[in-house]
Amino acid sequence: MVADLQGRLEAVADPGTKTWFENYLKHVIGYRGVKTPVVARIVAEWRSEHGLGGLPDEDQLAVARSLIEESLAEDKFAGILYMQKYLVRRLQPDRLLAVAEGLFAEGAFFDWSTSDWFSVRVLGPLIRRGGTGTAERIAGWRTAEDLWQRRAAIVPFRAVVRDESYHPLIKATVAALVGEDERFIQTGIGWVVSDMGKVHPSVAATLVERHFADLSAEVIRRHTRHLPDHERYKKRKRDFGERRGPRREGK
Repeated sequence: MVADLQGRLEAVADPGTKTWFENYLKHVIGYRGVKTPVVARIVAEWRSEHGLGGLPDEDQLAVARSLIEESLAEDKFAGILYMQKYLVRRLQPDRLLAVAEGLFAEGAFFDWSTSDWFSVRVLGPLIRRGGTGTAERIAGWRTAEDLWQRRAAIVPFRAVVRDESYHPLIKATVAALVGEDERFIQTGIGWVVSDMGKVHPSVAATLVERHFADLSAEVIRRHTRHLPDHERYKKRKRDFGERRGPRREGK
């Protein structure tokens, strides 16, 4: 079944799309050259034609996991889409989190794009469904050895920034991660600060003030735009200088 899906994806692959995505991702992951809406359509057709919806949930989960374990981006996206559309509302959050932890442990995620897809499409909805216990388990990944699992300890909280009951956990996770020099940890924090700034600007501003010295110039410049003191923050950061030295630009 996996080989059949891969064949369907390859049949519609576009070399120009492949080149664009691989250049954008700086060649850290290979692409077939299939845009996301097409991947979603093919997954739905493939699932229907193979009758996968009639299989036990655990068997469907095994198929989705095997796709995420593949090396090419679209294969991983297909597995993530499968989890999002057909399994997140059916399986218990702890079961999906156990699979997620296994995927991180075996290195299935090795770039920000697929890691963030998983965070936004699977882990964020799991927090909304599973509540505090699920959120605490995900936040606990902030001490993981794997970079992408640590990033995934904060990015899924974008899904619940409106809910003040999650703010203490968000603050604790930011505090645990913000001392890292690693750019993708910084921008993961920045993404949550940016979303929080749209709905709870005073809370976001407090986070920025509390951790100003540790936040990168990139985060201040790109992720505090929704805060009233955005221009002042940029000037302060320029005057203050980056304690860690320059970071590369990007997402």
